[in-house]
Amino acid sequence: MYYGMIPISYAAVNHYRQHPYNLNHPEGELLNNSARQNENSSETPGHTHAHYGATTCNDKHTHLHPGVTGPPVDTTEGHVHKIYGNTTFDDEHIHQYEAYTSPPIPLPNGYHTHFVEIKTTENDGHTHVIKGFTAASKS
Repeated sequence: MYYGMIPISYAAVNHYRQHPYNLNHPEGELLNNSARQNENSSETPGHTHAHYGATTCNDKHTHLHPGVTGPPVDTTEGHVHKIYGNTTFDDEHIHQYEAYTSPPIPLPNGYHTHFVEIKTTENDGHTHVIKGFTAASKS
């Protein structure tokens, strides 16, 4: 999500060079690709979108949420992407987030973006909102 910024064009990402460790897991567990593929059986291989930005300011602080969406998931209204992860560690805590993007929003030259609005998990007595657009990508 580009909170208050215009999306930047990115080329499609190849999925075969996945990092061997789950960087969102606190212990960096090895990914089990076969289990992950079965878990995401409704998702088709394809492009992804980068997302980056700041959460809303709550309890006198914000968090960043850098990441990459999952592959496209076909729906009757067009494809969407699962977006999930952890925020940065700020004010002695993190938040988790998980949601699906909007269907694609067309951009010039064959690119598209997606909109998302996500409420984070509650931690330290508060939540944050992530709101914005993914980086542009071709499908």
